[in-house]
Amino acid sequence: MQRSLYELHGHRLDKNYKLQIDIKQRHYFEQKYFELFILDEDGCKFHPHVFTGIYSAGRKSSGIKGWIDGDYYEKVSSDKVTLNLQDLGVDLKLFKKIGGLIQNGGSLMISYTMFWGESEVHKNTSRALDLGVPHIATPIGYLIFHAGCWAGFKDWYFPEGGNEGPKKLQGFKPLNREDALRRAGETIKLLKDFIERKGDLSDLELTANERSKEIIDALATRFYY
Repeated sequence: MQRSLYELHGHRLDKNYKLQIDIKQRHYFEQKYFELFILDEDGCKFHPHVFTGIYSAGRKSSGIKGWIDGDYYEKVSSDKVTLNLQDLGVDLKLFKKIGGLIQNGGSLMISYTMFWGESEVHKNTSRALDLGVPHIATPIGYLIFHAGCWAGFKDWYFPEGGNEGPKKLQGFKPLNREDALRRAGETIKLLKDFIERKGDLSDLELTANERSKEIIDALATRFYY
């Protein structure tokens, strides 16, 4: 069953914060524009939106799988406080919930350069990619992994046609279990090769090593143990 964007409305990130969603229909019937905001227990809204983008349910008639293309804002503020979602420990929960809307074979695209609202998660993703860190082990790639969209990545470093906006990472959900097994094996090998490379490593690379070990363990446990 296709899940709905409206499932995000009122979803609790933790005991103190929940989500509010604003949705607008786009020209294409299967697409909607949406903005996600965080509310505290008093109903106070944090700005900017924590996530904004386009949701497509896909088209069965033409075989197009569903996708989400959006911008993630790691830091949001109210009149009282500023929240960093990673420090708060809710960023992975948010992406898991967003990823749950995407069907098998679909994809999630997240910008890692921003026209405004750029924070460490974006800057460190760009720096990590420049250092040769595998897409899935970068900060934003790691979030996409937790959204379940890890079976193949694409780096939109050079947008096709020039109209797609900022640079972004795109991760895909496995089509089925057979695809997942094959992709898991490829991902584990890629990350093991990355971890085993020699030389002095930057802090970004050392952090990427730790993410890589966690991802390897998660995939191996899920598919091979």
